[in-house]
Amino acid sequence: MWHSSCNFGYQNSVIKNALIQQLNTLPQVCGDYLHREKLLLAQEVADTIEQRTGIRGRISFNVSGSLAVEDALKLVRKHTGKNKVAVMTGAYHGRSLGTLTLSSSHRYRQYFNEFADRAFMFPFADCVQCYYDQYSDTCNLYCGQMIKKAFSNEFYGLASHNSTEVGALFIEPCQGRGYSIPPRGFYQEFVEDLRSRGILIVADEIQAGMFRTGRLFSFEHFGIIPDIITLSKSLTNGFAPLSLVWAREDLLDPEVVTPGHVHSNFANHPLGTAAGLATWRYMMGMNYAKSIPLRGEYFLNGLRTLQERYPCIYSVDGLGLFLNMVFADTNGTPHKNAARIASEIAQENDFCWDGKNWRMLLSVGGAESNVLKFAPYLNITDKEIDRTIGVLEQVINQLQQVLGG
Repeated sequence: MWHSSCNFGYQNSVIKNALIQQLNTLPQVCGDYLHREKLLLAQEVADTIEQRTGIRGRISFNVSGSLAVEDALKLVRKHTGKNKVAVMTGAYHGRSLGTLTLSSSHRYRQYFNEFADRAFMFPFADCVQCYYDQYSDTCNLYCGQMIKKAFSNEFYGLASHNSTEVGALFIEPCQGRGYSIPPRGFYQEFVEDLRSRGILIVADEIQAGMFRTGRLFSFEHFGIIPDIITLSKSLTNGFAPLSLVWAREDLLDPEVVTPGHVHSNFANHPLGTAAGLATWRYMMGMNYAKSIPLRGEYFLNGLRTLQERYPCIYSVDGLGLFLNMVFADTNGTPHKNAARIASEIAQENDFCWDGKNWRMLLSVGGAESNVLKFAPYLNITDKEIDRTIGVLEQVINQLQQVLGG
């Protein structure tokens, strides 16, 4: 679903019709003025988050994921007075100049000179390709312990006993670059310790939020509550792009964050807020908390079957309908570019299933382009999953031959 931009299907009539109705009613108005859909969407999102977390917050809108993260950065600086932040390796938070300071991949920054305020980066809990060469069954969440340790002594350069340079930690609770899913206790190893030092926690839910993982927000799986949340992509199901920042009420107090601090010309546009309101209501009216874990387990079992049959598949994993397949040898050494090769095979060849020819679009991720990422339609049926696994097996069979096995 287009990097999880269209969780609810490319032709969702409920959302599309709301957009058309708004187009014929009030397609645009200056963002300085209020309109009904903006107010209702802000209220319903804030109310939902308060019901799930017990924390009252406020909403600010923008038009893209990068700008939502930029606005989160502004809130951090406004509240803490600090311009240093921390992120995880493997992070992707956007490609604007501000968000490039947070995104892990050097290749996104290399053409734009030096970034003096680039974020501190801590190794993410990617247990398939561990930065520390540890093993998940014996490491006791070593990577989480190291993050906590980095702030425990002034000689480590980030903090003293009563101060720190870092204003916030930005996380994707489940990472979008490789659809990496950390152990459940990972964030609990360090989040509260960082918060006790005045460090804000910002959860980028742009890819993994909106029930992709089986819960409204992916952070809900990990026993933490962030101070700031960003949403975009499927907020409008890919129509009329809109993004938002939710923040604790005190962080977005209009007496502190006055008009103009976080804004762009089309930040609150009626088409986006109408589509967002229809999307939110559609999503909250579905029983995704029950259906997605079941669909995800069915899909994951299909991937496990392929893993048993093909040696090039090192691991598969999933949380709801946020799933991955990693290509590596039996020692875990990545098959470089294997996922990219698989994507080319899938897109450039016909595969027969149930008497029809199919082609497949696959999403590539991972540090070595050796991970396939699966973000299917949230209403996908068992029959459609069977077809996906059946076609994918034919792709993997060809990939195995290319890799020499």
